[in-house]
Amino acid sequence: MRIISKKTGLQTSAMVAVAAAGFGLISFSGNEEAQANSPAAYGVKGFDTSHHNAHPIQWSASVSAGYSFVFQKASQGTGYRDPQFAGDFAGASRAGLMVAPYHFYDTGTGAAQADHFIRTAKAAGYDGKRAGQLPPVVDLEKIRGRCPAGVNNTQVAAFLTKARQAFGVNPIVYTSKDFADTCLRGNTSALANSPLWQPRYGSGTREPAPVGGRYWSIWQYTENGTVPGLRGRADINVYKGTLTQLRALAHLSPGQTPTGPGAGTSTPPTGNGTGAGTGAGTGAGGGASAPSTAVWPLLKNGARGVNVTTAQHLLAAAGQSVTADGIYGPNTQNAAAAFQRSHGLTADGIIGPNTWNKLVRTVGQGANGAAVKAAQAQLAGYGNRIAVDGAFGPATRNATAAFQRSHGLTADGVVGPKTWNKLVNGTKTTQPAPTTPVPANGKLTQRQALAQLAAAGIKAPVGRTSLAGVRARTIQGVIALKKASGGCTIVITGGTESGHSTRGNHSHAGGYKLDLRTRDEGGCVTNWIKTTQRKGAPRGKDARWHGALAGISAEYVYEVPRSGGVHWDITFI
Repeated sequence: MRIISKKTGLQTSAMVAVAAAGFGLISFSGNEEAQANSPAAYGVKGFDTSHHNAHPIQWSASVSAGYSFVFQKASQGTGYRDPQFAGDFAGASRAGLMVAPYHFYDTGTGAAQADHFIRTAKAAGYDGKRAGQLPPVVDLEKIRGRCPAGVNNTQVAAFLTKARQAFGVNPIVYTSKDFADTCLRGNTSALANSPLWQPRYGSGTREPAPVGGRYWSIWQYTENGTVPGLRGRADINVYKGTLTQLRALAHLSPGQTPTGPGAGTSTPPTGNGTGAGTGAGTGAGGGASAPSTAVWPLLKNGARGVNVTTAQHLLAAAGQSVTADGIYGPNTQNAAAAFQRSHGLTADGIIGPNTWNKLVRTVGQGANGAAVKAAQAQLAGYGNRIAVDGAFGPATRNATAAFQRSHGLTADGVVGPKTWNKLVNGTKTTQPAPTTPVPANGKLTQRQALAQLAAAGIKAPVGRTSLAGVRARTIQGVIALKKASGGCTIVITGGTESGHSTRGNHSHAGGYKLDLRTRDEGGCVTNWIKTTQRKGAPRGKDARWHGALAGISAEYVYEVPRSGGVHWDITFI
C-alpha cells in the first residue's frame, strides 16, 4: 500500500487480508521469526490493484513476466464497490493469475461491512472455492492518519467470522504492527487464525515487524514497483512459501489453470433485483439469448460512472423519469425500484443481474431513443468517437461490429443481450485516439484542440478563453476526465490566454493547465474529484487533489481567487 493509498486516496498504514484455512497447507504457521532477507530471496511474486491503477491492465503481460497472484479491491465500508473489480477479476482469472478480492475496512460495523463485501465478491463470481481463487481479503488501514471509526478486535473478529462462514476459509490479515498497536490497542486475538500480509517499503533486508508475536506470510515490499502490463507505480508482494504451496491454496492441482469467475452466486437479502438470475451472455451479439452463467455489476446508491449512465438511459427507455448524469442517487434508486415493481422483481432499488436482464433491450441500425443512448454511452467508453444522440446510424453500427469482433462475438452490428453483457462488464478505456496527428512539439492549434474536444462532447472554450498552443496531452487529459467521471458536463473557462500566473514550469501559457467551471450539472465534476481522487496538501489556501487519467498525472486545485470566479485549476503532466 501507498502512504497515500491508491485504494482510497487516503492516508494509510496497514491492510488486512482474508486468508484461508488452506494456509495450513504451507510449511509455516506465522510463528517463525523473520530472516534478514531481501525480497529477492522469495521467488513467488504478486501484486494488488484497484480503480486507482491506470486501466486497462494487460494481465497476460504480468503472467509472462512471472507474476503468480493478484489481490483486487472489491469494496469499502458498507456501500462502496470498486468500479473496476468485476472486470479486473474476470480478466486476471482468464490470464491465469491466482486471484482474490479484498475489502477496505471503513465506517460501519464489522458484520455489516462483511455482508457488503460478501455480496460484492459473489456477484463477480468469487466463492473462494473455484480453481485459481485464493482466500478473500479485508483491508484494515488508517484513514488520513486515523483509525477507522469504531474499529476494535471485536469488530474485526465479526468481519472475519462472517467471511469465513461465507467462503469456507480462514481470512489472511494484511496489517502492520503500528495499526495493531494503535487501532486494535494491541489486542490481536481476532487475527490468531489468519496468516499475515504485511507492508514494509524501502527497507533493504529488514522484513516486516511481527504482529502479536506472529510473522508475515505475504510481504508487500514496495509501493513504487513496475509490473509489466500495468502503467504507473505498482504495489508488489512476495509469498514466503513455494509456488506449489500457493497453487494448492488456490485449489489448483498440478497442471491445472484457473477457471475464471463463476456466475454471481449470491442472493443478497435485498432480493431478486440483485440476485444472480439468468444473466445476459458472453457469446455472440445480436438478439440471441444469454447463458445463465453471465455476471452483471451491482449498482446502488452512491455508484458512479458509465455503467450508471447506461442504466439510467435504459430506465428512461422503460418509461422512468431519470436524468442520465452517471450518479446513482435517490432519483435513480426510486426509478429502479419502480421499474422492478412493474416487472415482478423485489423493489430494492438496486440494479443487479435480474434487473439488468429486464432492462437491456436489443437495438440495431434505424433504432432511436434512450436505449440507443445507453449503447452509445458504453461504446464511447471504449474510445469510439460517436455521438450519444439516440440515433442508431452507420457510425454506431460500425462501432458495435468492431467491438464485437474484438470480444469474440458475432459482428452483426446489433446490440443484443450478449453484446450488452460484454459492454457493461468490460474495462472501459480512458485513452482517446487523437483525431489528428500530434505535432512534433506536442502542442495543438486552437482548431485542432476544439475538434478533439467536440468529438468527446466537450464544449469549449467559453468567453475569451484560448486553446492555441495547448499541449495535446492536456486535451487528452480533460477528455479522459470526462470519460472517467461518467460523462460529467465539462466547461473550460481558462486555457493558454494571458492573465494567468506564469509561475512554475507547468503554466497555462505553457499549455499544461486548464480552468474548469464549478457550476457543472449538479456539481458532477466537483463531486467526482473529491470522492475519487486522493487529497493532498493545499496550495496556499486552496484545497488540492491528485490522481491519474489514462496514464496522465493530474493535479486538481479548487482555486478561489481574490477577485472571485471560483474554479478548478487542473494541471495535466
